[in-house]
Amino acid sequence: MARRAGRISSTQAAKFRAQAEKSIAGQIKRDIDRKVARGVQEFAVKSMNSLAQAGPAWTGEFSASWGFAPEGAQPQTPGTTGRVYKYTKYDVPIRYVENLIKNGVARFSISNTSPHASIAIDESTGVFERSGVPIKIDDWEFGDADPRPGLRYDIGNSVDQDDPDANSSRTAPPDWYANYLLGGAFQKDLSVGFSFGFEER
Repeated sequence: MARRAGRISSTQAAKFRAQAEKSIAGQIKRDIDRKVARGVQEFAVKSMNSLAQAGPAWTGEFSASWGFAPEGAQPQTPGTTGRVYKYTKYDVPIRYVENLIKNGVARFSISNTSPHASIAIDESTGVFERSGVPIKIDDWEFGDADPRPGLRYDIGNSVDQDDPDANSSRTAPPDWYANYLLGGAFQKDLSVGFSFGFEER
């Protein structure tokens, strides 16, 4: 004799449906958080490399002092010298980003920990002494005067490097940082980063 299938009440059915919806919603949230984390990571790496390439570099210390952290926190930075630093995903570990998002962190920053960062991004004046040859040769410009103190880019009239009056120099153009933020490069890095994060994998 065949046995009849068990019956469930409407209350039980509603409970099962609610549990299923909660499980699905939880999985969707985890998937979205993972994609957001990948986008944040990719953007941070691209942005720090753009800043390192666009900004001044003499010993390499400033270019290696960019870091990613929750807004208001001090980032860990490579701090190497002797070259323009090349950032990778190891500098912004995906697990670190995922944990921040999981814990409700919604605002992040990319900042430079170098003690002369405000001078390098042209926010404040400094006293400059040229010594040795910079690592960023391609963008090295010479001038005939070096204000003391002065803005990093204010080198006077451009001259040939062999000119005896070439006593000042710069390795990035004026307003390079503002141009990165406002000239479209920042938005491009952001767009590319999040396009990567939300690609199907």
